[in-house]
Amino acid sequence: MNPVFRPLRELADAVRERRVSPVALAETFLERLERLGPRYNAVVTLTRDRALTEARRAEGEIAAGRWRGPLHGIPYGAKDLLATGGGIPTTWGPRHCGSKSSTKTRP
Repeated sequence: MNPVFRPLRELADAVRERRVSPVALAETFLERLERLGPRYNAVVTLTRDRALTEARRAEGEIAAGRWRGPLHGIPYGAKDLLATGGGIPTTWGPRHCGSKSSTKTRP
C-alpha cells in the first residue's frame, strides 16, 4: 500500500492492526520530503533521526498492545510557527525574525 495519498483513518487502522509499520511510514514520508521539499521550499528543518526514533518507539508500544489512538504511529509535520525545543530551530515563518529555539521542553 502506498500511504502517501491514503486517508488518515485508513493509515491509522493499518498501523493499529500492524499491517503497516510506523517506521515504514516515517521512512516513506521522509524520503518524499527530502526529494520534493527543496523544490517547493516546504521544509525548514527536517528531523530524520528524531522522526525515526519516535516511529520505532510507537511501533514497539503498538506491538506491546499499547495503542494510544488514531494518530499513534502516524508521522506528521509541524508548521514552523510552533515553538520547538530540543535544539530544533523555530524561525516563526518570516526570515527577518531570525532563528529561535524555545527553552520549553516537551513532556
